[in-house]
Amino acid sequence: MNAIDRNSSKLDNPKSLQWLSIGIFSLYIISLFYNLGVPPIHTEEPRRAIVAMEMLFNNNYVVTSIFNETFYDHPPLWNIILAGSIKLFGGNAFALRLPAAVSLILTGLLLYWMNRKYIGQKFALLSSLYYLVCADIYFYFSVTAEIDLFYSLLVVLSIFSIFHFYQKKRLFLLFGGAYFFITLAFFTKGFASFAFLFITLFFYLYQQKNLKILFSPAHFTSILLSAIAVGLYFYWYSLHEDLTTYLSDMWGLTSQRTLLERDFLELIGHLFFFPMNFLAVLFPATLFIFLWRKEFIQKILKHPYLSFVLIAFTANFMVYWVSPGARIRYTYMFFPLLITLLTYLAYNQLNKMKLMHLLFKILMGLAIACCIAIPFLPYFEQIPNIRWTPLFILFLGALLWMTYKTTDYGKHLGIICFLIVGRLIFDHVALPLKALNSSSAVQKKYAVEIENLIGEEPLYVFSQEDTRTHCQIPFRFYETGAYLELWRQKPLIKTQQCLIPGYYIFNKNNLEGRKNLLAFNIGDTELVLTYIEN
Repeated sequence: MNAIDRNSSKLDNPKSLQWLSIGIFSLYIISLFYNLGVPPIHTEEPRRAIVAMEMLFNNNYVVTSIFNETFYDHPPLWNIILAGSIKLFGGNAFALRLPAAVSLILTGLLLYWMNRKYIGQKFALLSSLYYLVCADIYFYFSVTAEIDLFYSLLVVLSIFSIFHFYQKKRLFLLFGGAYFFITLAFFTKGFASFAFLFITLFFYLYQQKNLKILFSPAHFTSILLSAIAVGLYFYWYSLHEDLTTYLSDMWGLTSQRTLLERDFLELIGHLFFFPMNFLAVLFPATLFIFLWRKEFIQKILKHPYLSFVLIAFTANFMVYWVSPGARIRYTYMFFPLLITLLTYLAYNQLNKMKLMHLLFKILMGLAIACCIAIPFLPYFEQIPNIRWTPLFILFLGALLWMTYKTTDYGKHLGIICFLIVGRLIFDHVALPLKALNSSSAVQKKYAVEIENLIGEEPLYVFSQEDTRTHCQIPFRFYETGAYLELWRQKPLIKTQQCLIPGYYIFNKNNLEGRKNLLAFNIGDTELVLTYIEN
């Protein structure tokens, strides 16, 4: 028996495949958490941090606030989870980003479980790993504290509940599970969540010629329980804040993505570019499109599980395709569905991917060259522990050898492992570099300087600007303010008057002769720290 045959027999052994799965998933988890807390918080992370911190300060987990002023935004579930993570792991970037990374892992495990149950173990391993390493999520969004990976997990749980319990003919669990997870999705991102459930239910049951179960007691009971949960939330909110304003703003967050708020030219551009962008960020699974054959549509439609996945993806994706305000991150719940279908194309043609394997062999060679060169380039000298980068050559060399010696299936696992090692190199080099040189790093520097000056004293933000959208948070000071709240465990307070003695942040134009303790710029705005006495 030659080496390839031996490797093939090992990969066909369920026990060997199980241990291989554990090994790859373990390496993957390390890659997600290595240096996760090193880059400075950026984009919408500071806003999430402030909202979560002020939930803890105010002991109010229903009404969100920024600088102690009501902030009308999405429902609070994601912010509650962030607050819990901060409570457990401290006021730092790692605690903020941990829930998103865990959500990604759980989605991958869910996809593995479903695909193993309804197709097979080898396919499940390949498809779930190709989902976990898709470029946009793995190299960018899993290193943020944003809402979308958690939200996608809830939507995928709801969608898969429909198929799984329909196969078991357990209607109360079908509707109960689907509505339970989509109600949690509502508490994360609002009313648009229910569209995923209604669209998937209607089109799948129509395909099954079983729409009558929509009128079953199980369905009406689930609708009622979901409506009660939503109603109780709004009632509780109305006891603390203006419910009408909140509902108006929540609807505005949804409608701004649709045709209701966009013009015709935006729609034309979106129809053309959006699907191409969507496919691009699925890389490397994107490459499987070139394996498309006409006969595969019949194979998919004849397979109960794959036909459901196709229906759920197509019906829901069309809504975003005709919504010019949609962004790629709003479609993360579709990634597991489409990658399952694309991997099915590849899995049935493993011996027809020589060009893909050649591409990744070239990329592995380039990665080895980069690992050798990086420690000797002056630009990278500022990075801690950069001298250890060549050690990654051992992993890359082993993977390159593996692509020559293993089966076609093993070559795919080698590609996935290469991307995982690539993420580890990214963690080791790029994330510390962001901490030093990114545009957000200066916000952390400002926070250090302010904390050194004021110690534990209260800090006020003087402004008459509105905080109803994150772009209007006073002077965009929320990026620096987030660090101060995380480190000091005290809220910053926005005020329109200077009646209380203490430290204040001012727009320099409003300083009016007060003493300038520290000046700094955020964008085009010059800000100052001052102290006001009685």
